[in-house]
Amino acid sequence: MSRIPVLIAGAGPVGQLSALLLARQGIASRLIDRRPRPAEAPKAHAVNPRTLEICESVGVSAEGLRREGASANDAGWVRFVGTLTGTEFGALPYERQDDSALADTPYPLTNIPQPKFEAALAKAIEAEPLITFTRGIACTGLVEVPDGVTAQLEAEDGRRDTLTCDYLIAADGAGSRLRDMLGIAMEGPEVLQHNLMIHFEADLRALTDARPGVLYFLFQPGTSGVFIAYDRGRTWVLMHPHDPATEPRDSFDEARCGQLIEAAIGTTPPALKIRHVSPWTMSAQVAECYRKGRVFLAGDAAHRFPPTGGLGLNTGAVDTQNLAWKLAAVLKGEAGEALLDTYETERRPVAQVNCEQSLTNASKLFELFGALYGRDPARMQAHYEAVAANPKASAELAAAVEAQRPHFDSFNLQLGYRYASAATIGAPALQAAAGVDISDYRPCWEAGAHVPHRLVKTRSGERVSLLSLLAADRFAILAGPGGTSWREAAAATGLTALRGGWDFEDEAKGWTELTGLPKDGALLVRPDGHIACRFEGGTENAAALLGEALAQVLAR
Repeated sequence: MSRIPVLIAGAGPVGQLSALLLARQGIASRLIDRRPRPAEAPKAHAVNPRTLEICESVGVSAEGLRREGASANDAGWVRFVGTLTGTEFGALPYERQDDSALADTPYPLTNIPQPKFEAALAKAIEAEPLITFTRGIACTGLVEVPDGVTAQLEAEDGRRDTLTCDYLIAADGAGSRLRDMLGIAMEGPEVLQHNLMIHFEADLRALTDARPGVLYFLFQPGTSGVFIAYDRGRTWVLMHPHDPATEPRDSFDEARCGQLIEAAIGTTPPALKIRHVSPWTMSAQVAECYRKGRVFLAGDAAHRFPPTGGLGLNTGAVDTQNLAWKLAAVLKGEAGEALLDTYETERRPVAQVNCEQSLTNASKLFELFGALYGRDPARMQAHYEAVAANPKASAELAAAVEAQRPHFDSFNLQLGYRYASAATIGAPALQAAAGVDISDYRPCWEAGAHVPHRLVKTRSGERVSLLSLLAADRFAILAGPGGTSWREAAAATGLTALRGGWDFEDEAKGWTELTGLPKDGALLVRPDGHIACRFEGGTENAAALLGEALAQVLAR
């Protein structure tokens, strides 16, 4: 029987990032996936700024991912149309992909098909000796033992093996078998809508050059659904709502899918090739708990969101960023076991906010149906045709389109989430989901917040993001210009030690204006970039104060 510090079940983006983040901390892992080969269907497409920052921190080039993604011109719009080539009822920008986002992040959101994203992560994994990655292996059973978890593994050919690990990360997706084995229930509506994903290849640039976009919501009666343009010249998906009770999956053969695509396009398309057809169910659920013993849920295994908002993959990426450094600290003997309890305390509230917002986004789309179809089912077609004849004349339609704007501008959810737990000191209480403005991101230097991006000048004269100076494998001290004692105490403890005015300089704003701290104040920053606590001076006993804070945060 072999043993490994961490077993990761599920090799989607969250599982792969888990392995890379643990390796960055010096922790070996075994990554398995029951699929014998990577999935080819495009699935998720939005990789937001925080996820890109996480990728950069583990050696996966954020700029490389952005180059692989669709251009902001191609993927910068959401359009509400009758059919792809029919009447347009309105359009909104899709997230902040242009240079306007650079004040708050070095890497604006990009749209990249999930298989491409996974391939970039897999390439980094291949070069990492601390990661053993095997496909075609399923975890079929779990037994917790006094000092770990024994997992029963089964290969595609039926061969069986056992593996003991100190901890296990269940990143095995929305239908998580491991979550079911653990008896962890999901909270929230399980079935909101049944959909069919029809993945096809076609060059539709000539039909969409005048109206480029990443999402095309279809409203012509009889032709509902959404087109996702992963690559307008090749890769498309039609999300088609259906009732499996009356329309089983088997009834959607290639001919029928082709008819649905042609009707949704609104004209005879160029040659197209249907690649995949698969059913899926829209849910809005969060697991009742994220941990059972030595097993942790991450990503879609912990939360299932409607796709309205593109929050699922990205929430999962930050889940594992939060968990990986804590597991590493415990495994290295630097932290107490209680630190691991803060994973759920910190991440579950974020998932609840994101789940609620995704559900709100989906619900608001019904305002468009009301404006376009009217309230009288008997007159739906006539009402639609009247609005379609002159969309600009409908104030109700304009208001319904504008109501969708937050759906496609979740900048604050991407960057502004905060934590309040035993792994922070003095963090303000969290806002209820209803009180969170999802678009209005305001950089914050309070305990529990993520260190904001600032363009700073280093001692060598290079201009970089402040975030790039923070190592992902250790705590850091950010001290004010008068914080020499803090810098010395941090260096003596093995932390990243940075003093404003010496190691970096913000030429736009001074230390106190930025942070609200005096010049001899400091911030203790965790490996995940979140501020653990603030020091209002105290340079005469900086080493003692730093030691006490680390002991409290690390539960030791």
